[in-house]
Amino acid sequence: MKPATLAPVALLSILLSGTTGAGPVQFTGYDDFYRSLGGNLFLGPGTELAMPCTESPRHCLWATSTIQAMRRHADAQWTVPGSLALEPTDGLPDVVFDGQTMFVGARRWPLRSAVDLAPPAWRTGASIRPENLADVTAWQHGTSVCLDMRYVSSGKGDRYTKVLLLHGERLYLLPPLFGTCAAIRTAPHHRFSYPSNTYLGSGMEDSPRGLQVDYLLPDGRTRIARYLLRFPDPDNPFAFEVIGE
Repeated sequence: MKPATLAPVALLSILLSGTTGAGPVQFTGYDDFYRSLGGNLFLGPGTELAMPCTESPRHCLWATSTIQAMRRHADAQWTVPGSLALEPTDGLPDVVFDGQTMFVGARRWPLRSAVDLAPPAWRTGASIRPENLADVTAWQHGTSVCLDMRYVSSGKGDRYTKVLLLHGERLYLLPPLFGTCAAIRTAPHHRFSYPSNTYLGSGMEDSPRGLQVDYLLPDGRTRIARYLLRFPDPDNPFAFEVIGE
């Protein structure tokens, strides 16, 4: 006879009722939690991109350098943020995201060709308006490049991040719920693992009791780790305790 399999909500209830001894580890942000797990593919705070725009016709993009922006529309008049350097800084390559394609140097990866690992309900298609993004942060490790893209939003929108990962010559879109490049971890055979997060409790997004964090390989199915988080205050899912794995 196979052992019984507990649903996530039931498993969370058992863990909450049986927590004794040393208190659970507490966090006030997901970056610190993901870093604490070790084996992170991308280290450090990342580098913020800037958004230059052409004047007429208007085209906006996110870039690590003025040179990359000029290459896209060489004859246009540009409005360039003062924070955007002529050449990329912090050791990053020339990176540009124009809403439909990610460019690294002279190479390009269209969103329509990306492996979308997000749940179906969270897939947003192959186009994003650069003006709809509040900020974009880039990381690099070897030939791997990752972009955190946060939307201009209100309400619960700060829980969702578009994570675009270039790894092993393939482009991936990762699940957005509490997603970040900082969460990606190395895996054997030059692979990576990423978190696919699910709310716990009957209230789900409106009043979650916690979060189930499943680390998956890029096939989107193979789980290599699981962590259970509890929200002491369901209205603040950014303050939590790690209660099991």
